[in-house]
Amino acid sequence: MKEKPRNMVMHLYMNTPMYNSHDGLAVIAKKENGVDVKALKVGQFCLFINPPCTACKLFAANNVILYYKHPKGHRLNPQALQMIPQFFDGQDIGYNKALAKIIKTEFEERFGKK
Repeated sequence: MKEKPRNMVMHLYMNTPMYNSHDGLAVIAKKENGVDVKALKVGQFCLFINPPCTACKLFAANNVILYYKHPKGHRLNPQALQMIPQFFDGQDIGYNKALAKIIKTEFEERFGKK
């Protein structure tokens, strides 16, 4: 049986202006650490986060970009951002699922499993 590829953020770019398109994000990745985003394999991602940490773009294989903006301008949770690859399903970036997992885990640690 063929093993499903494991999703993982290969590179993280903070303070990225969200007006950048595919080409702009590709230039940032190349300039900052020599990454060719067009060479990303399935399951590999580059995560770009805006300066106030309220929005992010996930650059994936096959020139796919997903955009997520937190409602009402709230800051994104760094722990949830780390877990995005675990919950990314190819359509939804998975931030809300990652955040729910963190909340559940913290609740169980404080109050015991229910």
